[in-house]
Amino acid sequence: MATSNETLIDNNARGAKRRLESRKRLLTAARKLFVERGYHATRPQDITRAAGLGHGTFYLHFADKRDCFLAFVDEAREEVDAAIMRRSSSAKDLPGFIEAILTAIYDYSEEHPGLLATALTDEAVIASGDGKGEMTLLHRWGEEWAEMLKVHAKTVPMARDYDLPILGQAVVGAIQQASSFAFRTGRSRAHLVKTLTQLIVRALSPRS
Repeated sequence: MATSNETLIDNNARGAKRRLESRKRLLTAARKLFVERGYHATRPQDITRAAGLGHGTFYLHFADKRDCFLAFVDEAREEVDAAIMRRSSSAKDLPGFIEAILTAIYDYSEEHPGLLATALTDEAVIASGDGKGEMTLLHRWGEEWAEMLKVHAKTVPMARDYDLPILGQAVVGAIQQASSFAFRTGRSRAHLVKTLTQLIVRALSPRS
């Protein structure tokens, strides 16, 4: 026969599991609606309805829509980061490393249509109103590029006279702009990856 403490622990465990499942359902619904409708046209009540939950459940997990959107962005970032790590872990040189990262990003984008474009929503959309906007997905990726380059520089010849945090932001900006242009002008993904890889590798190569 279970003791009162065992019963309490069991109830707490079941409650935690239900909360986790509710949050997951809300984020799955939010992800779909944010991609299909955009940030402004999606309301918290739409998310809870799509998740099959009561409206009040939304506020047990998120302070407001902005908070939910930021959670969605974090989820997308973690998924892309995992894809990049899987693809780039076996790269043997700088060109292979850069190409692997770009390929992972474009593979993810094709497998999840519209998701990255939504997650990259302009920071003005999610500004907190206190003059201190959250770090955008692009800025986070810029920081991660800087860290990846720093780690890779330990084993691969690379120019040492860069401010890597600034370089990371520049690389991400170039990828976003070039990708948009290539899509609009009908250039192939293979051509885009090759051109960006050449640009980044040449910029990072040691000075002779």
